[in-house]
Amino acid sequence: MLHEILLALLGYTGDLIVDEREQQSSLGIASLHPDAAVSSYCTFKLAPDLSSIQPSDRVVIEKIVALGFYYRELDRFATKSRNLSWIRSSNWHPLSRSTEIAAVKKEETQSLYRRAIANGIVEILSVYRSAVLLVEQNLLAESVHVLGKVTHGLHKVCLPHVNVFVFSSLLYV
Repeated sequence: MLHEILLALLGYTGDLIVDEREQQSSLGIASLHPDAAVSSYCTFKLAPDLSSIQPSDRVVIEKIVALGFYYRELDRFATKSRNLSWIRSSNWHPLSRSTEIAAVKKEETQSLYRRAIANGIVEILSVYRSAVLLVEQNLLAESVHVLGKVTHGLHKVCLPHVNVFVFSSLLYV
């Protein structure tokens, strides 16, 4: 169970931690488009068929995996906003592909401010990944796995606040 939580913290869902949007998309109820806007509503939940988990533990786990949802949404925003798709190979030369770069720039030009925000978010996400790695190392080093160690290891993470900032700033950029 802890491995599923750690994976969910990095934005990956599975059988125990599910993404409601992905389930709706697979059922044909809603479409999950890769270019969809950043969501402000957390859709990572514990699978409803897990009856062996106490309601209090369920609440704690869903609060923890919400960080993984925010991580994934912020990562999607940063990837889309940085728009580094024109970098394709290590032997890139500006003159050889200037027409292709111009076509990409005409297709989708991103604001300088939006790219700067995305670069800052990438740095925040890097710190977050390091915190998740540290939590995993601490859990593997000890024989007793306690859910509180996961919560304590991530108590300084501010991903929900960054997500609200990005979601609100998208209205003006």
